[in-house]
Amino acid sequence: MGDEFSLEDALIILQRRILYFLIPVLVIAPLGILTVMLLPPKYTAKGTILVESQQIPTEFVRSTINAYAQERIQTIRQRVMTRNRLLQVADKYTVFPRNTRLSESERVDLMRSGLKVALITIERGRRSAKDGTIAFTVSYTDRDPAKAYLVANEFMTLFLSEDVRTRTAGASNTTEFFEQEAAKLRAEVSAIESRISNFKVENADALPEHLDMHLDMLERTTRELSTTQRSIETLEEEKRFLETQLASSVGPDNGAAQELMRLEGELARLRATYLDTYPEVKAKSEEIAAIRRQMQPSKEIQRLRTGLSDAEAALFSAERAKPQNAEDIAAAENAVERTRVALSQKISQETRNGATDISGVQMEGRLAIIQNRIRMMGRAADNLQAKIEDYEGRLGRTPAVERDLASLTRDYENIFTEYQDVRGKQQDAQLAENLEENQQAEKFSILEPALRPDRPTSPDRIKLSILAIFASLAAGGGIGFLAELLFSTVRGRNHVANLVDEHPIAVIPYFPGGEDKKSPLLSLFGRSKNGVDNIPELA
Repeated sequence: MGDEFSLEDALIILQRRILYFLIPVLVIAPLGILTVMLLPPKYTAKGTILVESQQIPTEFVRSTINAYAQERIQTIRQRVMTRNRLLQVADKYTVFPRNTRLSESERVDLMRSGLKVALITIERGRRSAKDGTIAFTVSYTDRDPAKAYLVANEFMTLFLSEDVRTRTAGASNTTEFFEQEAAKLRAEVSAIESRISNFKVENADALPEHLDMHLDMLERTTRELSTTQRSIETLEEEKRFLETQLASSVGPDNGAAQELMRLEGELARLRATYLDTYPEVKAKSEEIAAIRRQMQPSKEIQRLRTGLSDAEAALFSAERAKPQNAEDIAAAENAVERTRVALSQKISQETRNGATDISGVQMEGRLAIIQNRIRMMGRAADNLQAKIEDYEGRLGRTPAVERDLASLTRDYENIFTEYQDVRGKQQDAQLAENLEENQQAEKFSILEPALRPDRPTSPDRIKLSILAIFASLAAGGGIGFLAELLFSTVRGRNHVANLVDEHPIAVIPYFPGGEDKKSPLLSLFGRSKNGVDNIPELA
């Protein structure tokens, strides 16, 4: 290109195509400047919203809103710039004339194009936990300065109210979530507490905390059983002694018994010789009957003996009843004891009254009392043995009960710990909610409200006019260059040298004539009046 075109060639082209250059400039430049002057003015109202930090130190109360300010601003921006919100604001302030034929989508697009949100940030270190946003501006552009002012302030108010609403709703949702979780865990804790309580009731006789007590009771019951068994052995020896003594009728007070034995011997000898109708046999028989009547216990003693047998039978029935009634057993034991005491007293009374040969009756009464005590102690020994077996069963079940109870307790402790943790988080969330409701957390506040603009912000007529001039010059140059390419002619020495493939030896300058002198521009560019280019002659 450097060999094809030079400055001289450019001057020759400009001289030759001057009209192609001037006409676009003279037409486009005035039209562009006129268009710029006719553009309608637009006014922009802009306000600044400050991002205030939390008023209370985060070491004391931590907010549940963990989104950065920049993220919150963008989220609120999307919510504020929804279709319905934009149409509501447009209708509220009559942004578009009533008779406009714009559709809803077109009005929404115009509102969105007029609303601008710009962040104001500061540099933060790479390890900083914040995004550096300290404020942001909200601006709205409209042809009417009053509408721009009103709409900008309306959007600033929407930003503030939406921020308060979202933060409060977020904190409230967090609190509600932890309340629900705490309620679930509280129900689980109550359920496990009920299971533990029922388990302890069902296994109250084998709880591990009663292990030492059961061991002590087993040892004490074993000692009581040994003592009772020794007492039974002692009574059994006394019983055998009385039975032997009663059978042999030997004792200090056995005169009636010896007399009875003597008379019975004589009667046997008489019967061996005489019949029962013999007077002496009858007499002996009557004496023997009298002695036996004398040795026989009184009717009261017999009645008490019968009563003692009935009382013992009632006690036996009460002890074998299913289920056992403790009151019935105690009443039967008292009846046996009363009857036994009454029988003993009656025998003593008849002995003091000097009844004939009462020793046998005394021994029988004593034997009955011993037998009763043996039966009572036998039952006591059986009860003690049952208690021992029961305590041994409890001790045998204690390890399994302890294992199951430990499992339930471990589950309870785990869930209760989780419940306490959730309760702590719930309290923190409640504090955070109170912080948001009192607007003590990070918040948006108007630093500088949008003011009514007193001069238009667009268009910039000076810049646009300069651009129109430059555009006209570029258009003129382009049209001239295009014309030169379309209508090819010989331009100058370089062009001629390129055409003949030889360089000129000398250049004869062009000397303008009389007519050419009248045109300084033609003389400057070396062009004659008749339009012939100044082509240097070749030597």
